[in-house]
Amino acid sequence: MTKGFWRNLPWPIVGLSPMDGVTDAPMRYISKKYGQPDVIYTEFVSVEGLWRIEKRGETTHKIWNELRFDLSEKPIVAQLFGSDPDSFYNATKIVAKMGFDGIDINMGCPSPGLEKRGGGAGLMRDHGLAHGVIEAVRKGVADMNMEIPVSVKTRIGSIGPDREWWKALAREELPVVAMHGRTFKQLYSGEADWEVLREASKIIKESGAMFLGNGDVKKILIDNKVKLTNERIVDFGSDFDGVLIGRKAIGNPWVMRKDGYEPDITEKLKVVVEHAREFEKNLPGNKFEIMRKHLTWYAHGFEGAGGLRRKLVVSNSADEVMVIIDNFLDIAVN
Repeated sequence: MTKGFWRNLPWPIVGLSPMDGVTDAPMRYISKKYGQPDVIYTEFVSVEGLWRIEKRGETTHKIWNELRFDLSEKPIVAQLFGSDPDSFYNATKIVAKMGFDGIDINMGCPSPGLEKRGGGAGLMRDHGLAHGVIEAVRKGVADMNMEIPVSVKTRIGSIGPDREWWKALAREELPVVAMHGRTFKQLYSGEADWEVLREASKIIKESGAMFLGNGDVKKILIDNKVKLTNERIVDFGSDFDGVLIGRKAIGNPWVMRKDGYEPDITEKLKVVVEHAREFEKNLPGNKFEIMRKHLTWYAHGFEGAGGLRRKLVVSNSADEVMVIIDNFLDIAVN
């Protein structure tokens, strides 16, 4: 079992969870700078697509943007998805030489189409295939003469909490398992079940793996506890080595900070402008429409936020965003 950088992270671990179409390079950069997470995951990348594009020599394909990262983000984990072990093997060799600190296998994405094809959450239904995928990634790392930890992010089960799935993961002797407290069937409805996550952690941690909980984390509390969206507080205790924060970190990187720091409205909105400039710098040529969703997520929880969102959602450049924010702050602060 290669734990690599994981063994050196401070307890409790707080990480930025992978989110498709969200955790792109600019978002991760801003999240690291202001949220100070201990570890960051990329948005998930298709192994079949990555391998096919690399073979064709398509050096400008958008898939490379999904794997772009700034050194300040380290340690950073590349998350891969798919269902074909051979493609995982080939994609792993590509990713390994890009400087990632870890490789994570997506075994929990609730996309129905992907699940039907056996990828993402579909791997929970086929323990044999899941094992083959893990072994393929490990072999890809070994054949590159590297020691990169291979982890898994998954859910508590497909239809309901699945102890056999947890046991299967424990047999893999993974360095880290991150688990979302919902089933595939739930998608993102209902609430993440942290008591079930605690049960799963006991089984998985017996193998020596570290266990990260995920789902509905609202805020990190200074006394090593997490507040969930329903205001229930869960103690990290010995069952959790940490958490991954996803949707609550969108437009609010400070939620990942362990010191309880929260910005005032001026600081928060200045970061909106910085984020927009990072987008233009790191993803040149991309339509600014992609950035708009990030901009609007910052505009919540304060007087006038609705009107600000309506202006940000039609902005076309970082310069326009700066003017919108400066005008808003002139009125709000003065």
